[in-house]
Amino acid sequence: MKAKHLLLALAFAVGAISVAAYCLAEDSSGHREHRRESKGKRHNKGHGKGKAELPRNPVYEAACGSCHWAYAPQLLPKKSWENMVASLGDHFGNEVVLSEQEKTVVRDYLLGNAADVSATKIGRKVMHSLGGGAPFRVVEVPYIQRKHRKLAPEVFTRKDVGGLANCVACHPAAANVDFDDDSVRIPAN
Repeated sequence: MKAKHLLLALAFAVGAISVAAYCLAEDSSGHREHRRESKGKRHNKGHGKGKAELPRNPVYEAACGSCHWAYAPQLLPKKSWENMVASLGDHFGNEVVLSEQEKTVVRDYLLGNAADVSATKIGRKVMHSLGGGAPFRVVEVPYIQRKHRKLAPEVFTRKDVGGLANCVACHPAAANVDFDDDSVRIPAN
């Protein structure tokens, strides 16, 4: 009889431990998931995920995007964009012809979303790296140069990359001001 009680107590203990382990595992799993979600929210802050996208400007995209990628305004400060819009007669060896209305729309869009007025992480990093400078080209921004310095020079000569200035070749979400390292895809050709 004593053995029967001992066996019953042992079975009960094993059952109780199993139930407790199951409950703890369920709670731990849920807790881990919650921590992962919370951590993800903190980690992704300012990287382009979970935030409002840059407002689209069809005039800017048509005027600039017809020849090259229409750069995210956050990649240069207002002074750089002012200089660029003021010198459209010689835009890197080309003449860009825009009506006064188009020029005003493009200028207002660029200045209203430039690195020094933007709340984006990339805008802050660009401005911090400039030290008050106003480069004429995105590829002259020290932060951008620093982020790409470990890449072999041959990467930029690949046909599908087309140089450091062609951001969208490797940053597919660049149009949404998402230059996160996790989303980089460097073309093989």
